[in-house]
Amino acid sequence: MLPNSIPTVTVTARYLTPDGLPLSGNVTFRAPTLLTHTGSDTILGGPIIVPLDGDGRIKAVLPATDTPGMNPAGWTYTVVEQLAGLPANRTYDIVLPAAQKTVDLADLAPVDPEAPHYVAVPGPPGPAGAPGAAGPAGAPGLVQSVNGKSAAAVELTAADVKAVPAASVGQAGGVAALDASGKVPSAQLPPGAVAPVSSVNDKKGEVKLVASDVGALDQAAADLRYVQQSAAVLSVNGRTGQIALDAAALGAAASGSVVSLTGDQTVSGTKTFANVPMAKADPTTGDHLVRKSYIDSLGAPGVWGPVDLGFKAWTFDPASASMSMAVPGEKNPMQPQYCYSGQVYLMGVVLHAPTEINKLAFYVHTYKTDTLSAASYAGLYDANGKRVAATSSLKDIFPRVLEGNTVAFPLSATYTAQPGFYWVAFVLNGPADKQDGPGFAVGANYGLRPSGGARMPGAFVRHGRLPATGQTSLPASFNPSTVIDDTNAIWAAVA
Repeated sequence: MLPNSIPTVTVTARYLTPDGLPLSGNVTFRAPTLLTHTGSDTILGGPIIVPLDGDGRIKAVLPATDTPGMNPAGWTYTVVEQLAGLPANRTYDIVLPAAQKTVDLADLAPVDPEAPHYVAVPGPPGPAGAPGAAGPAGAPGLVQSVNGKSAAAVELTAADVKAVPAASVGQAGGVAALDASGKVPSAQLPPGAVAPVSSVNDKKGEVKLVASDVGALDQAAADLRYVQQSAAVLSVNGRTGQIALDAAALGAAASGSVVSLTGDQTVSGTKTFANVPMAKADPTTGDHLVRKSYIDSLGAPGVWGPVDLGFKAWTFDPASASMSMAVPGEKNPMQPQYCYSGQVYLMGVVLHAPTEINKLAFYVHTYKTDTLSAASYAGLYDANGKRVAATSSLKDIFPRVLEGNTVAFPLSATYTAQPGFYWVAFVLNGPADKQDGPGFAVGANYGLRPSGGARMPGAFVRHGRLPATGQTSLPASFNPSTVIDDTNAIWAAVA
């Protein structure tokens, strides 16, 4: 591919026999010598041979002959046409200036191959010619049909245009006509259809009725009959005139400012109770009030929990951790848990209430050297296998440990976890030998399948790992059904 600093020109052509059949062969474009382009430190040389395609066409993208910085300058291409079946082929020179982006050989090639030698230069397009005279107006088009009727002489009826026949206006079974006032003439009304009013309540002429004419009470009589007279109100709560009462005027609390004894209501703002509020039942959701008896039932005297040691939750009581079982053929019979590079390990924790998580913690027996690579991370997954939080690379934040210590890694962002099961996870890379990496505390175990992996079929995997190896980051998600029970229960906590 040519450097972008060398401009190019696209050359096209089409070769046909006089009866329109495509010719075959090729067209060669040859520069006079090796070309040196100082701007891109590029040397160009050799012929460009372009074969004719099945339609007798060619297309070639060639460096422009006036490229700035080209040595020699002012050179030309020699075009050699080698076409099958012709008694003689042409050879001629052309110039391809960069300003002319596309050139067709039909505009440059000489008609006579024996003509004196010259260099063909593409010229700019000529000016547009003057518009020709307007042609004569065409004959008007013929009507093909009227309302769906096609005939030499179309005749439409009232029904064709959905109109009423004039003969049916004012006739029986037809329609009525209107007079000059917009009314139906009486002559078009049937006899006895409208009888004129001769009187109203025995009154004739311009009749005006009052209450007594229709057996009703007038306003004054109705007030006397139905309104019971009583002593007039002189004041309300000591107020006279146009009185507007509110809750304060009546010594009452305004609506929405008190807690109702029944019904649903949203109470906002911080509330301080002089007496401890009481709940009649144990909580069933995360936003319910909790009774002391319920809290007491969750623990027992003398039993240590995560909160007692500064954690939010842990995989198990670290006091029950032990060294890993002896590994056949290895020097140390008992040792902490070392992890393989590129393997994602999972440690399950359970949360019973909404919990704000800022750090992931592990207990490390030893980590003597800075062997972790940048492709080492810790994170948090929900029970559906979705990653919900993660740390930055552990390479720069994993401390050196000589005699056992708790290491806590901050999450990139605080995560508020809802009640449920979660996996603390990590993937380590870097150590040439796994024992050069961190040695983690694990739960008491025995054999290749320790009791720490006890669960009913299909239940949450408390300690496991993902089947894929060679991982350099924590996946965004995984299918929980693919989790493999791990042989060791690594201790982890959230804080």
